[in-house]
Amino acid sequence: MWPADIQRTIRVNQSGEFGAIGIYQAQHWIARLTWPQGMALIDEMLAHEREHLAIFSTLLERRGIRSCYALGLWRIGGWSLGAITALFGRNGILICTRSVETTVLAHLAEQRQRIGARDPELIAAIAAIEQQEREHRDHGAALSTPPGPALRLIEAMASRVTAFAISLSMRL
Repeated sequence: MWPADIQRTIRVNQSGEFGAIGIYQAQHWIARLTWPQGMALIDEMLAHEREHLAIFSTLLERRGIRSCYALGLWRIGGWSLGAITALFGRNGILICTRSVETTVLAHLAEQRQRIGARDPELIAAIAAIEQQEREHRDHGAALSTPPGPALRLIEAMASRVTAFAISLSMRL
């Protein structure tokens, strides 16, 4: 039996990947109209998130750990956040990416510190994923322009929604 905190860590990370996939899927569809030049970047980040989901799903399955009960909420929430931000075009998409990934990276760093050397396989998976998440955040920061009031609101909303979803998934 795996320690409860290890189970929660893998479960919340798998859930987060469900949400991230939903964000990028919605952005992909709407960006056709609002930022067609960004389609390749969105598709690349979506592919990364699918790889991350496969990693965490495999860890859950191999270890006999159940998934989070709220996976459907993560997908709906991700789609909603992705759709809303994509309506604002390039800046909405990139600011959402930067905000979400900043929150996720802080969460992953906390996980690595808490788990330490107790689970080298999980730590290696988190470290590998962190690199791509950092790239996503950096794309968002480098390619976006300073947000106006509406986009600052979206930035705050994306960060808070992500933090809330992480907190909720730790309990479900």
